[in-house]
Amino acid sequence: MAAVAVVLGVSMAGPAAADEWLPFGVLPEPISCAALTLPGRAGAWPVPMHYPNVGIGLFTMPPAPAGVAARLPRRVELRTETMGFNEVWQYALLDQQLYVKAVEGESGWRVPPLPNCLRGHISGISVDGARLVAIVPDGRVYTLESADQTPELWWWTERFGSPVWLNPSGQRVRPDSRAWSLSWLDPRYVELAPFRQEGFWTDTAGNPQPVGGAGVTTVFVLSPEGNRIVILDPWLPGSDPLRPGVPALADDYSFEMAGPLNGRFRAINLSSAGSTTFVINEYGDMFTRLWDFDISGADTVFFTYSYEDQSAVDSAPTNFEGEFARFAFLRPFFREYADIQLPPPDWVPQPKIPGEITSTLSIHQTGGDSFDRELRVEGRDGDRTGFWHKPIDPNAEWAFTATDVAYTGEVLDNRPADMTQATLAPPTGVDFTYRDPAGWTLTTRDFDYAADRVPVRLCAADGACVDLTLYLASSPRLGWQPEGLSETARDYHGFVVVAQGEWDALDRRSPRLRPIVEQFTGTGRFRNAIVSATTTHLRLHTDEGVDLLLDRS
Repeated sequence: MAAVAVVLGVSMAGPAAADEWLPFGVLPEPISCAALTLPGRAGAWPVPMHYPNVGIGLFTMPPAPAGVAARLPRRVELRTETMGFNEVWQYALLDQQLYVKAVEGESGWRVPPLPNCLRGHISGISVDGARLVAIVPDGRVYTLESADQTPELWWWTERFGSPVWLNPSGQRVRPDSRAWSLSWLDPRYVELAPFRQEGFWTDTAGNPQPVGGAGVTTVFVLSPEGNRIVILDPWLPGSDPLRPGVPALADDYSFEMAGPLNGRFRAINLSSAGSTTFVINEYGDMFTRLWDFDISGADTVFFTYSYEDQSAVDSAPTNFEGEFARFAFLRPFFREYADIQLPPPDWVPQPKIPGEITSTLSIHQTGGDSFDRELRVEGRDGDRTGFWHKPIDPNAEWAFTATDVAYTGEVLDNRPADMTQATLAPPTGVDFTYRDPAGWTLTTRDFDYAADRVPVRLCAADGACVDLTLYLASSPRLGWQPEGLSETARDYHGFVVVAQGEWDALDRRSPRLRPIVEQFTGTGRFRNAIVSATTTHLRLHTDEGVDLLLDRS
């Protein structure tokens, strides 16, 4: 199988075109930068077989000068904005130049081939599996595909954004961002006949869902305030290609992942890998979450989601079988599989570390399942520096590995007590209310446009109330949009739900409640909903004809 994978990987490289030959630095810098915006194979189909390998890379990359090698780490143990690793290579950044070292053996640090556009201009890197993102001082994003392969197969591009990696004006990580990290969720195609993949993630029904056909590339960006997490996805809008000279349109920060504690947790750092994000605050409180655009329920183009219980339905063995099974006319050939269970996984608190730690944290993949993640935090045990580490399972205990290297982060006030409430951002203060002519009201308080769980309170004219929940996911779109709430409507789709306990208590609270609630949820406790929000209004529409406009109050 290994030989087949190597042959496949080499054959896919094909004739030199656009970005494939730029790693050899054959073009002058201005032309090199222009060429990286042209269509090419980086980020495009087909995703190669999962077969990480050094190949002939150690023969083609010259050793780093001795003075440089002495300033580079002996071994990369943490994924930061200046170093990282995958199954094959360790990467490190020094003086805006990228260096590479094999994970296995004593290869020493090497000077990798780079496009002349990037040589000596890289200000930050993040690597996860088969992909690496490099940014230049203005934050412009460059993507290296096949970063776990021999460098002769590396493919670079500046394209980033809809449609499907083709936006030539790209995307950027804003220089004032508190932190950023690349995540690559790999389908891990490992066999052709029979077709087999090893990349899965587990939804809230406990079903292992195969990673989508092209994988999921996401750059997670932590806001300067620390409580907002923007997602940059090459299938979503990037900078506005029709107005490339307008600084305000140089990026699209309109898609977010809601942070812990209703978006109020102030993180000082984050690290992401395999669509799992790890955050920490100044007191050492930590959370993790499995989430990306596909997992969130947003990608209705390629996936089918459901709020109905899917735990008794088998999941698809591969993403292709799952995709084909969506279509009724193919059912004679493909059985029906479990939809992706909603709501998506929420944030999970991680136990505090029993020792000194710094702000440098790291998460990396240890296998093809979403449970295969390891957390690491730089710190000290006794008189030795190193890193604390554990599996992502919140019940697992922290262990320590000594490295005796100098700290890269700031020492935290890691007191044993739970301090998550100590640094919360204030509530949004955005309230919306609908008042019906019949006297009942529908209200949401402190609406957060990034939240995927929005509490809604419905009160009858006699004062009896019931709590509903809107489970929301952003609707896909191609064009640029302002961040946050604005005059431009932000569109969502999802479900309006009443919890079982609230449902059972309706008649005890008031005979007027049930008929009103059933307008929104029907007799099954939930219905599909479409929502849009602006600075002044929130519109709620259900598939049974409810269409309400909630005013800012």
